[in-house]
Amino acid sequence: MFATERQPDSTAQDPLRMILQGTAAETGERFFMALVENLARALGTHGAWVTEYLPERRSLRPLAFLMGDQWMKDYELPIDKTPCQGVIEGRRLVHHPDCVLDLYPDEQMLKQVGAVSYMGVPLMDLDGTVLGHLAVLDRKPLPARAENITMFEIFAGRAAAELRRLRVERQVREREAQLAGLVGSAMDAIVQLDERLRVAGMNPAAERTFGLTAGAAGGEPLVRLLQPADAERLERVAAELIAEGARDNCRWITGGLNGRTEGGGTFPAEATLSVFELHGRHRFTLILRNVNERLEAERRISSLSDEA
Repeated sequence: MFATERQPDSTAQDPLRMILQGTAAETGERFFMALVENLARALGTHGAWVTEYLPERRSLRPLAFLMGDQWMKDYELPIDKTPCQGVIEGRRLVHHPDCVLDLYPDEQMLKQVGAVSYMGVPLMDLDGTVLGHLAVLDRKPLPARAENITMFEIFAGRAAAELRRLRVERQVREREAQLAGLVGSAMDAIVQLDERLRVAGMNPAAERTFGLTAGAAGGEPLVRLLQPADAERLERVAAELIAEGARDNCRWITGGLNGRTEGGGTFPAEATLSVFELHGRHRFTLILRNVNERLEAERRISSLSDEA
């Protein structure tokens, strides 16, 4: 099933150069594949893999798993009663230079490959949490040479950095999705404004309120959405918020505003304006609630109450 082990590469004495040459242009899955392939080549091992640890399942999900000349796909590795367990639970480098099957006689993958040696190291987050691990195995002894361990730890440090980056990227995407869902489902009209108080974005409620799509409104001044006098008043409030800085970044617009729909109609609205900074520039969020809609809802409730 598995091909013969590879021979150590002639560049093995320069692991930093190998890492840079093999992974500089890659990110994500392709980065891990390049890293694993270069690690196996540098150490001359039969197999190498990098994983993400799933603590709730006590298993490892391979991000790149090379065995011989085969890339193993959709493969999950339980850690119990395997050499990987010591790496994850001990949070330390584990090296079995020879006779690894004597220590783990029931480990099927080791038996299938005919493994003789194993080395693994945890990939750590900045707070000490185990993110995953990097490991190699071979069908011949893997002596405890200082240069091999140093090289292995260099590869592991690079893998941990990329795994941390991916996790942060995933968390950012999740937060963005949650925020988009929150804004998109809000009943109030939410309008994003740039530093010149021009429309930078709208939620669906704002599009319905003004009868205007976010694309058509983009870059338009406030007078496209508000009566001229109210647009001027909002500009003054924005200037006050900037002047007050961190003391107060949100203001209730006393007396409300009068909005303008694309069809030429007007409506009274309760409103708040908040300010924040993005890339050193001020941005504003205008939130409006159509008073007519609220009054109509109250009228319907009153009517239904009278009927009841």
